[in-house]
Amino acid sequence: MEDHDGPAELFEARASLILHLRQLGITDADILRAFEIVPHEVFVPEQFARYAYREGSLPIACGQSITSPTILAGLIAGLEPQGVNKVLEVGTGSGYSAALLSRMARRVFSLEKYRALATVALEHWRVIGYTNIVGLHEDGFNGLAQQAPFDRILLTGSVTDVPEDVIEQLADGGIAVLPLGPATEKQAILRIERADDDFVETEIGTVRLPPLTPGRSRML
Repeated sequence: MEDHDGPAELFEARASLILHLRQLGITDADILRAFEIVPHEVFVPEQFARYAYREGSLPIACGQSITSPTILAGLIAGLEPQGVNKVLEVGTGSGYSAALLSRMARRVFSLEKYRALATVALEHWRVIGYTNIVGLHEDGFNGLAQQAPFDRILLTGSVTDVPEDVIEQLADGGIAVLPLGPATEKQAILRIERADDDFVETEIGTVRLPPLTPGRSRML
């Protein structure tokens, strides 16, 4: 029987994703290259590998889900991480978004409230040989003061209020991107740029993502 989920089929699906991103207006070569070289299927539960490059979220452990590649591409395009020194990610999930960011930034620090997800993400990065990502089981709403300031900060889930403790860890000239609004509605994609002690907020689109919640899980 012919295998419809082998390397050739995944390669074709990945190429279709790149074409779709271009059609959506994402033309930056560094971003497209990251999506081209990072194997999303590694970060997807094995039974869903065939769907790795399709639209829609996919379930992972701890009741969480993987954001679709096109939504991630929009968030990353707003973040402009190309060539920066340090990126902070709040919400590791499967580890895919940190892997994408690591192909453009010198170092990525990724915070995940669920230990199980943080552990699996570390294994995913190890498997593909990405060594410039630091994954931590931490409450992302505290940020990571010991490594601040950060050139870029990405929140991978929605929040109802801007987490000021995290945004204060932006470097001068830094950019943060986050989905702002109730989890039950479409959220505004908010881009925040720091200039000295001023923070300039711009809405750059809309999205609907599950919420990020404060705290660090003790059970999972």
